[in-house]
Amino acid sequence: MKQIALILLFSMVLITAPNAGSSVNTIAGNVTPTVENFYILETLTVYNPTHNQCDRSPLITASNARIDTLKLGKQQLRWMALSRNLLKRWNGVFNYGDTVNIYAGDPQIDGSWIIQDNLNKRYKDRGDLLFDSRVRTLGKWKNVKISKAS
Repeated sequence: MKQIALILLFSMVLITAPNAGSSVNTIAGNVTPTVENFYILETLTVYNPTHNQCDRSPLITASNARIDTLKLGKQQLRWMALSRNLLKRWNGVFNYGDTVNIYAGDPQIDGSWIIQDNLNKRYKDRGDLLFDSRVRTLGKWKNVKISKAS
C-alpha cells in the first residue's frame, strides 16, 4: 500500500512539472525565457567632432542632436554612430536615440552608449564612438558585440 502511494505521488509530480524549454505559468501570466540579441560590429573606432572627420557641422549629429563640448570633454556624453545598414531608417534594427550595450573588452569602452549619428554610406557593420580629441583620438576594436539595452 505504501509503495502504491509513493508511485502515485511520484507520477503526479512528473505530470505537473513543466517540460524543459517550455514556458512557465505564473501570476503575471505566461513567461517565456528571453535571449538577448547580439549584433557583431566588424570594426569599432573612435571619432572626434572635427571638420576633417565629420561634415560641415561637426557639432550636430545625424539625429539633429547638438554635441555639448563641455560634457563631451568630461566624458559625460556616451554617443556613437552606426553604419547605415544597422539603422532602421535603412532597414536595420536600431533607431537614433536607442541605448546599446557594447562588449569590446576595454573598460573605457564597454557599457551603454546612445546612437545619435550614422557613418558614411560606404561602411557596413561598423560603429564609431564619439570622444573629445583631448580625451582620446585613436582606438580600433574588431568583432565587437552590441545589443539593445532593455
